[in-house]
Amino acid sequence: MERDLELKDKMADESGYVQARFITKQTKYAVSESPFSVPMKVGSQELNELISSLLSSNDVGTSESDTENERNFQFDFLIDGIYLQETLDKHMRLYNISTESVVEIEYLEKHPAPRPDNCLLHDDWVSSIAVCKKCVLSGSYDGNAYVWDFKGTCILTFDGHTAPVKSVCWISMDDDVGIFLSASQDQSIRLSEWSRGNDTTQCIHICKGHTQSVDTLAVDSSQTKFCSGSWDKTLKIWSAVPDPSASDETGDEGKVKKKQKTVLSKRKETTRTPLMTLSGHTEAVSSVLWIDQSTVCSAGWDHTIRVWDISAGVNKQTLNGSKVFCDISYSPSARLLVSGSADRHVRLWDPRTTDGAVVKKTLTSHQGWVSSVAWSPSSQFELISGSYDTTVNLWDIRSVNTPLFTMTEHQDKVMNVNWTQNSSILSGGADNQLIIYDISGGRWRTRSSDME
Repeated sequence: MERDLELKDKMADESGYVQARFITKQTKYAVSESPFSVPMKVGSQELNELISSLLSSNDVGTSESDTENERNFQFDFLIDGIYLQETLDKHMRLYNISTESVVEIEYLEKHPAPRPDNCLLHDDWVSSIAVCKKCVLSGSYDGNAYVWDFKGTCILTFDGHTAPVKSVCWISMDDDVGIFLSASQDQSIRLSEWSRGNDTTQCIHICKGHTQSVDTLAVDSSQTKFCSGSWDKTLKIWSAVPDPSASDETGDEGKVKKKQKTVLSKRKETTRTPLMTLSGHTEAVSSVLWIDQSTVCSAGWDHTIRVWDISAGVNKQTLNGSKVFCDISYSPSARLLVSGSADRHVRLWDPRTTDGAVVKKTLTSHQGWVSSVAWSPSSQFELISGSYDTTVNLWDIRSVNTPLFTMTEHQDKVMNVNWTQNSSILSGGADNQLIIYDISGGRWRTRSSDME
């Protein structure tokens, strides 16, 4: 009774009340789960004031500085797993939630706003980004691949391609050697070895078989195979295991442009051919990924997402869209695909669905083609999208109507987005910038100790 009276004093309103129980998975912010009478006209701001007040009253034995910090925290609120973005009464009417029973309102610490932390300037468009152990690998339309540290220093330049680099991907990394892939409009894929001791690199294999630009790459979890997708409408499966002693699998690979500093020894790169070719797309393949060891997913300009059984070499499922698919990403924890499309929308797909309703959610905010999407490696709810409208959006899929944040630092279309494991997101654009955003909000260490 006393709680109800205090609440009415703080948030008085002439409208009705609803019985609400506040719950959280962040135990340090837990308050009593006894029901409160909450005015129906309140929104997130008033609920924040209530939770802060309750936390303050629970601060027995807590230092003054800790108490002040907790009071400054802001929270988001969810009802039945959906963000509260209106007043309680509007939300409950919209989602048909009964006012006759106790409503459970979950609260969680508000996501820290992304903060531009560094800018890695290239000489041309930044087409692709891959992250591995304290390093960023980028591909550019200047024909080069680059390795950077998170302080913005270019550690290595690899200039083996003769046309724009469209995709880059790490195979493996240890203290001594990094193995990576780069794919290009020159129709080739290069498997290269980076010696971390002297910051030099050498191409071990040139992978040949595509007849047009190779735009996308993905390495499987065993690091023994990779898949490529091309404007020639095919996917190809290749060995990802470097073999410096191997001989050519086909004829002469031709002359390859190299910088003197990239030569580790006198050994020559050898030509590698695909293990398998997958045909089915009727236009260019824009994105590939591995769902598991025997399943590849691809997206294309033919308005389809296709699921492939690698062991049988067949297209076992096709998801149909209405426009060009630019990119896809898969979340093992959410078990959902996310796609970016030329129709400006981000969509969530459940390929396991058998009732035909494979599109589970559509996220609308971008005003241009959605060129790149990426699930968070640490959250089943968060993803990012980059668009030709020059923006990068950070989404929580429980927020139905709007992104959590929109980043507007790019001056031209965004080509690619990616994550580090904990504390950063990255975006590359046609303004030649690769921007690193800190999203830790000070809650984690944000430099090299967290970049692995």
